[in-house]
Amino acid sequence: MYVTYAGTWRTLVQNFGFSEQEAKNIEARYHELYKESDEWVSKKMKKAAIDGYVDVAFGLRVRTPVMHQCILGLRNTPKEAEAEKRTAGNALGQSYGLLNSRAGMAFNQKVRASKYALDIKPVAQIHDAQYFLVKDDADVLLWMNRHLVEETSWQEDPAIFHPEVHLGGEVSIFYPDWAHECVIPNNVNSYTQLSTVINDYLKELKK
Repeated sequence: MYVTYAGTWRTLVQNFGFSEQEAKNIEARYHELYKESDEWVSKKMKKAAIDGYVDVAFGLRVRTPVMHQCILGLRNTPKEAEAEKRTAGNALGQSYGLLNSRAGMAFNQKVRASKYALDIKPVAQIHDAQYFLVKDDADVLLWMNRHLVEETSWQEDPAIFHPEVHLGGEVSIFYPDWAHECVIPNNVNSYTQLSTVINDYLKELKK
């Protein structure tokens, strides 16, 4: 995770106790795996240095005034510019946590317009997760499984559309407590399928 947010092998050594060689290997493999992502962020940062800002999710902008006044990548580039670059680079990805908010608002609009308006109540959103109080009713759960997954799969923004890499989500029931999760697969759309999933889960709980 730290490497994802522009951390380096030094962070892995200092924070997690990896040896220098192990940390360097992790960093190298990460950048090998996410080469295209690194190149995309690099292009955005070069543009930000020219424009003085970077465009992130849904048209928001993160200002980059220090980068705008510096030449990046030099030995004497101010550390403030490098820090601003990390912040702006991280914002490119993290700002798309707003997709969760978009999905939640779109789903709740459907809930309010449906016959289940009083049966599904939003509780909280945490980064990439949504929590609801839901009536103990198969009809409600099947409806939710169809429509919530549909909204989490939205990717009509050209900035994130990809013909092969898709967005998605799953509905889970937490029972009897937060330590136990029953995942409802996306393709469950009948009483029979739902009953099978839940009964199999309850059997596992008893073991």
